[in-house]
Amino acid sequence: MSDLKKLGPQGETFAWSLLEKRGDTLLVRNFTCPQGELDLVTWHERTLVFTEVRARTRLGFGSPAETVTRAKQTKVKRAANWFCVQTFKGKPLPDCRFDVIWLQAHEGKIVDSGIIEGAFF
Repeated sequence: MSDLKKLGPQGETFAWSLLEKRGDTLLVRNFTCPQGELDLVTWHERTLVFTEVRARTRLGFGSPAETVTRAKQTKVKRAANWFCVQTFKGKPLPDCRFDVIWLQAHEGKIVDSGIIEGAFF
């Protein structure tokens, strides 16, 4: 198993801790539907936030945030739409936002991180 695969669960737990410190309330983690997967879905104040978590052990091929390509954004948006349709079922939709949490790891430990609010629309 690659270091990055091992980092996945640790990274999502770390990412959730960042959101919790920010004051978010967790709705669901690792939500899977026919349209794809959502890493973290939270409430931040009155905004529904879909957070994509990206980690890197090396920066030679770009930063973690740069791995959220247009194709990945489209998948996340489709999964978020499915989540909203199933969750709100005809009720008014809240304001929504797509954030990215990036993590830099070294020797199995997260050494740097950040949150990009409104990373894509």
